[in-house]
Amino acid sequence: MSIFTKLFRKKAPLTVEQQSQVLTPTESMATTVPMIDKSLFTEDRHPSELFPVPDSLATKKSKKSLLEDLKSKNYYAMGMRDGYDDPNFETMNQNVNLIACDYKEVYAVAIQEIDEHLLKIERTLVPQFEEQMPFEYREVKLQKEMLEEHKRDLKQQFDLAALGEGYIEKSVEQYRAGFRKGLRQWTDEVVLFKPFSTL
Repeated sequence: MSIFTKLFRKKAPLTVEQQSQVLTPTESMATTVPMIDKSLFTEDRHPSELFPVPDSLATKKSKKSLLEDLKSKNYYAMGMRDGYDDPNFETMNQNVNLIACDYKEVYAVAIQEIDEHLLKIERTLVPQFEEQMPFEYREVKLQKEMLEEHKRDLKQQFDLAALGEGYIEKSVEQYRAGFRKGLRQWTDEVVLFKPFSTL
């Protein structure tokens, strides 16, 4: 006889089957105990329904910064549309100036926020703070220096935005390339290939 036939053809002894059908006193008590309501221990609702998050907190997490919002715009498509709809280089220059104004406005807001934060920091940098907590004082002073450096960088970018350079350069070049493409499409469709009659 092989191992498989020994394992699978053999029946369980009769005494085992009888033992499983007989209930012990503790098992009979377990069957008479009333069932406990499942809702006492589990919750069918999602935790966000039980503990709602304030809307302002949720929007802060998902909200992009103003600079990220400007950088994510499709300036190439905007330029193509403007170049096709209004094929005039004066329009292109005006729209480039508007893009620069948008960036300058974002830089101005960021500089103002840094100034407000620096004012709060300067109020805390008093001699008593340095005496009582020298390590924390150095950390706050280092944070102040970093913010001042960031402010200098933003002021430089603010000045460069008027020239179409700096962080703004990529957006401006994409817009100009799109404008030239739209102008080329307009000249191809309207000027070169549109049939006209002189009579």
